Amino acid sequence: MSFHWNSEDSDMTEENASAKMEKAKQKESEAAEITGEPEDPRQLLIKAGETDNYEDKLRLYDKAIALDPLYLDAWIQKGFALDRMGKSKEALACYDRALEIDPENLGIRCLKGFAFNNLKEFEKSIESYDEVLRVKPDDVFSLYQKGMALESLGRYGEAMKCYDSALEIDPTDVLIREKQMRLLELIYKKGTLVDSPDSGFN
Repeated sequence: MSFHWNSEDSDMTEENASAKMEKAKQKESEAAEITGEPEDPRQLLIKAGETDNYEDKLRLYDKAIALDPLYLDAWIQKGFALDRMGKSKEALACYDRALEIDPENLGIRCLKGFAFNNLKEFEKSIESYDEVLRVKPDDVFSLYQKGMALESLGRYGEAMKCYDSALEIDPTDVLIREKQMRLLELIYKKGTLVDSPDSGFN
């Protein structure tokens, strides 16, 4: 048995289809309003910056990455959030992906050093900061962080040299000067150490 659709039937079908599409669009629009989430990756990152909930941040970063897998800032911010959550290994994976997108980005190497430090992988942390310092020897942050990693390994003489170099570049940095003074106190309390700074410190 075959059916023959006349023009009126066709019009009704088109109207029905159009009405269904409009309803579907309305539902999508309502859903977007409920979540309050835009479909622009950059807007998603702005929204992530407005919340203090790290799980919400990660969800927004993941959504941004799904929309634009080469969105560098989303990978960096996701890594930073993971590191703050104590998931430093996962953070390193994000930073490595970010470096694939932008291999010359020294900031990402600094963040990798920080993540390695949190994992107590101090040698790898030092390697990361050295990668930065080879390109930018006056990077105070990297000198300071490298000094802290060296100090954690008991390599006090090398740590002190890092703090000295950082203070030569920025003599006004109170945090580094305090760190330097605490290390000096530690060295003198412990007495002579194989890797302690020699008497030439002034």
